[in-house]
Amino acid sequence: MYIAIYNNLCRSKKQIKESWIKGSGFHRHHIIPIHMGGSDDEENLTYLTVREHIIAHFLLWKIHRNPNDLRAMHMLGANLSAQYRKITGEFCRDNKIGIHSDEYKNNKSAQIQRCKNSAETQKRLKIGTFNEEGRKQLTSKAGKISGKLQKEKGLNIHNPNNRQKYASLGGKALKGMICVTNGVHRTRIRPDKLQEYISNGYRKGFTVSS
Repeated sequence: MYIAIYNNLCRSKKQIKESWIKGSGFHRHHIIPIHMGGSDDEENLTYLTVREHIIAHFLLWKIHRNPNDLRAMHMLGANLSAQYRKITGEFCRDNKIGIHSDEYKNNKSAQIQRCKNSAETQKRLKIGTFNEEGRKQLTSKAGKISGKLQKEKGLNIHNPNNRQKYASLGGKALKGMICVTNGVHRTRIRPDKLQEYISNGYRKGFTVSS
């Protein structure tokens, strides 16, 4: 069924080539996708609207179950379900694609930009740290993760050599530290680290700016 619908969609839109130009609102779609060995030859191309392009890759996903078609849907602006996002994320992780690639991991400016984009999206949708309940959950989760890591690695108060110092200082142990956040991650740093964090997209304070 999906094959017939897909073939009909691609075949019925081939004639649009005559009026297709850049900026026309139509996309060139590879009938056999590049990720499946398709070529740029004219017989392998059809011309679709953005909505039709998303539908085409959804049909391909139904036919072949190739996560690359879910990635194409996402890049075209489709709002994938949690299930499909999980499939896409695991596929990218296993194949070192996108943020899992070595190129991305070595690109500090791209990582900073991604954090900024993520913060802007959360602010616009009022999710994560921009949602009161979500902020409480993230803060609690971050605290638990931090505590677990410190315990495993024997850091700070979990280091026997530091326990007496922390016991005597109490709350004074944090005196002089500065609170910073990038909208996703929050932490306390020494004053001499402030400029470094600001250059990486952080700002002073734990509260979320309106």
